[in-house]
Amino acid sequence: MRSPSTAGQWLASAGSGAFEPEKDQTRLAAIPMVFTPEECLRLIAEFTPHLKPASVESMDPAQSAGIRKSSAVFVFPNPSTNWVFDRMRKAIREVNDAVYGFHVSEFREGFQFTRYEVGEYYGPHFDIGPGKLTERKLSLTVQLSAAEDYTGGELIIYPEFVASKDQGTMTVFPSFMCHDVRPVETGVRYSLVSWLAGPQFR
Repeated sequence: MRSPSTAGQWLASAGSGAFEPEKDQTRLAAIPMVFTPEECLRLIAEFTPHLKPASVESMDPAQSAGIRKSSAVFVFPNPSTNWVFDRMRKAIREVNDAVYGFHVSEFREGFQFTRYEVGEYYGPHFDIGPGKLTERKLSLTVQLSAAEDYTGGELIIYPEFVASKDQGTMTVFPSFMCHDVRPVETGVRYSLVSWLAGPQFR
């Protein structure tokens, strides 16, 4: 599998904040340093106390346990989190305008702060689905942990991409792409996940 840096994706130009086109533009975008390491640690400290066992929406607990094992909490805009949404909105809209051109609106579901401990994982799945999930257009994952803080836990976007583990990097991909999180082998993986919504794909 290839990483975003070798897969011909869109990466922010060093020092410019601009985006330079490369090959395979319809699959994956990696935006480095959307959040600083200090901001990543701040988010981990703020939301970890609120974590609860995660489940797969629309599945009963027994089914969900076979697909997903992690802890998570949904966070919505408020005076203390607006800066997070503003940062994500700016980054993902630049990528959408430059790469995808999807008709999108807002983060209608807030964002999900997630923790994967040793042995925890999320099996292959799509972010798009029935009901309100039909509105998901672009998925994003922000790497909050430092790469050296854990092993395993790779985010795989099929058929061949491995998301960056660089702290603060945002990985963006269409919500109809299958992906998974491999079991964490050592340490703890923290991430921030959200979905930019819009009219259903046709």
